[in-house]
Amino acid sequence: MNETSVQLGLFDGAIRLNSADRESLDLAVNLTRERYTEYACAIDPQADEGDPVYWRIVFALLSVHSPIGATFKAYKTLRLWSIRFGRKPRFHQTVERILRASNAEDGAIMYAPTKAWYIADFTRAWESDPVPFTRQGQTDHDWRLRLVRNVRGLGIAKASFAVALCNPLTATVCCIDTHIYQLFVGAVPRKAIKPSVYFALEAQIRRLARRHKLGVFVVQWILWDAKRGIPESHNALSDSSRKAS
Repeated sequence: MNETSVQLGLFDGAIRLNSADRESLDLAVNLTRERYTEYACAIDPQADEGDPVYWRIVFALLSVHSPIGATFKAYKTLRLWSIRFGRKPRFHQTVERILRASNAEDGAIMYAPTKAWYIADFTRAWESDPVPFTRQGQTDHDWRLRLVRNVRGLGIAKASFAVALCNPLTATVCCIDTHIYQLFVGAVPRKAIKPSVYFALEAQIRRLARRHKLGVFVVQWILWDAKRGIPESHNALSDSSRKAS
């Protein structure tokens, strides 16, 4: 590890991780493990079924290729709309209007019309029968594969994200996106990450988590923020941790 592999004190106590060598990874985890365990506890719905699962899937759909600030704003607006009208957003026109109005400092929701259709279709399917989208006794891995099959717009990364958000402290899968790929590989992926590469990178994070006796998703969250140099608590999700709407 060289002196620039881990930079300290950036962005309100965040760290920036510039290398995926073992010493740097261990240092990053050790410096931030308590903070991210608290983050995970704060948003943990401990859910395998029910509305918390629905909202985690919606959040994962919103986050595809979209900045985190805009994703949070769109998610919170959809939640407030649902509370106000006492139902989930099942019409794509309503969802699209909300997504288009969800600009934040870091940008806008990408592919808003397409995501509006995805969310509306998913909502109607969920209200018809939520069973295809809930755990049903499966492992995290099998559950995410079923979500990929059953939810339009969810690839393996965001299906993993949805599953991990349902049980963030104990999840055995995590979201391997461009930030995580770049950290470990040293380059931005030019196309979709191959499943073999995805699972190999996930296995590295799983070994790191095992070494530190932390959840896989918690460690991935640490690395994701450290790669960007910005801490993100995901506290927008705390409003649905143990509530249904």
